Amino acid sequence: MDRSPPAIAAVAAPLLSGWWNDAIWRKTWGDQRVLVVSLIALWAVFPWLFIWLSAQIEMTAFQGLLSFIPKDWQKLSGVPFAEVATPAGRVALAFVDPVVVLAATVFAITRGSDAVSGQVERGTLEMILAQPVTRTAFYVTQALATVAAAGLLCAVLLAGIWSAVALGPWAGEVEPSRFVPAVANVFGLIVCIAGLTTCVSAADSYRSRTIGILCGGYVLSLLAKLVGRFVGRLEWVGWLSIFSAYEPQRLVGPDGSGWGIVARYDGLLLGIGLVAYVIGGLIFVRRDLPAPL
Repeated sequence: MDRSPPAIAAVAAPLLSGWWNDAIWRKTWGDQRVLVVSLIALWAVFPWLFIWLSAQIEMTAFQGLLSFIPKDWQKLSGVPFAEVATPAGRVALAFVDPVVVLAATVFAITRGSDAVSGQVERGTLEMILAQPVTRTAFYVTQALATVAAAGLLCAVLLAGIWSAVALGPWAGEVEPSRFVPAVANVFGLIVCIAGLTTCVSAADSYRSRTIGILCGGYVLSLLAKLVGRFVGRLEWVGWLSIFSAYEPQRLVGPDGSGWGIVARYDGLLLGIGLVAYVIGGLIFVRRDLPAPL
């Protein structure tokens, strides 16, 4: 049974003639179905749990707690503590919680690493390409399925945040639409990491090595952001990190300024992801594939 979104396939197929394969689309959605459903369940429930737990601490008590934190530590949050100690600021912290950041990263690396190196390692890629399927269609269709799944996950996250804000303990105190730019920033991060992972996967033959390379890059990127933020003379190092363009807690301003910032951030993240996908595609269509073991 075809469990993939049929509407997307119906629209994309004629537009991407020669770059698209329905069977690969269905196979990719089947491969990622368990992961996507698990993250949908997690991100649907998490906003409600996070906001409910946050609301258990009175705002005045939370402000008092922040007053004991050295001002230099404000660099960690990216926004002044005075903004954090508001309902909107506390909801915004959900986007930098490990449940969101790590889940987004796990999804991107899992799907990107399976695109080529995972299937080479399992010995399935040679059998797939023995069918009337071009390498371009195989690669592009998988990339589109991953990006579509990222959009679906972010839509679920937005629905969870929106409903928890509109109906939860801070109902009426915060406008839910303020968090749309932050969700867009999550989408940009997923596409960026998925593109980078797929690029490495396209050049490799072992999924474990692809995952290791990206995990190492993830840690180095986090360290570069911290160095750039805390060491004034090395501020430029922070811009070597993709996480310098992931600041969802800065995107919830009431004046709509978040859209201007997210346009710059997502422009960078989506640009890196797209370039990485293109480079990976060029590598994949030209490389020699090893015989399955």
